[in-house]
Amino acid sequence: MAEERLVKLGSLLEIGESRNIHVSCARSNYYDARDDLYVKKNALESIKKSDEGMLQLTMELNKHKIKFLGFPRWTYLSFVIAKYGLFSMFYGMAAAIFFGYILLFKDANGIILNVPLWAALIAGLGASAQIMVGTVEDIKATGIVREYKRLWYTSLPFLAAIFGFIAYLLTDLGMTTTTGGSATGILNQSAQLIGNNTTLNGSSFEANTGDNMRILVCFLVGFATNAFIEKLGKLSEKL
Repeated sequence: MAEERLVKLGSLLEIGESRNIHVSCARSNYYDARDDLYVKKNALESIKKSDEGMLQLTMELNKHKIKFLGFPRWTYLSFVIAKYGLFSMFYGMAAAIFFGYILLFKDANGIILNVPLWAALIAGLGASAQIMVGTVEDIKATGIVREYKRLWYTSLPFLAAIFGFIAYLLTDLGMTTTTGGSATGILNQSAQLIGNNTTLNGSSFEANTGDNMRILVCFLVGFATNAFIEKLGKLSEKL
């Protein structure tokens, strides 16, 4: 409890300082609370100092809250936007609308290096969902969005599109290995047999199942892009 309050206060002070809000009094309480918690091992006193620092910060924010005709100042609005991750949330919504629009209303079956465009779009849609989910999880857990998510998330859908491209290639390779041919080849064989007045419902079902599996895999890869990047970062540090 004491550490959570201390971390939250520190994050809010960073946002306030970046918005030119006077937070020296609250910063002093933050240092005292940190000293009480980690040096003196007094959690109750640390909580008290953190609450005092939060009160000082709130008082300073209130000075920026009201401007002409009762409208909030931009300093206050930008603080709220950063605190609650509204930029990340709106960005995730906009990215989801962008990828969804192309999937629904544009030609998403274009081929790039034998990979359909929808693979990258589905992964981008998964990353957009992860942005919104991650933002909500931070707000529920601590009441504030972690700082790295405010900027890092802007690149996430585009990185996810690359991972979706790779995921399609890997799943296509896996299906080729296990079934003796890709779903695309099965579809072509089915079309030829149907043209010869022969039905092959089993192969059509297998092809549809393969494409549905790819869609699911691409979405999950896009959703997990943030976790992939963290794992790759830790791996690169070890190397």
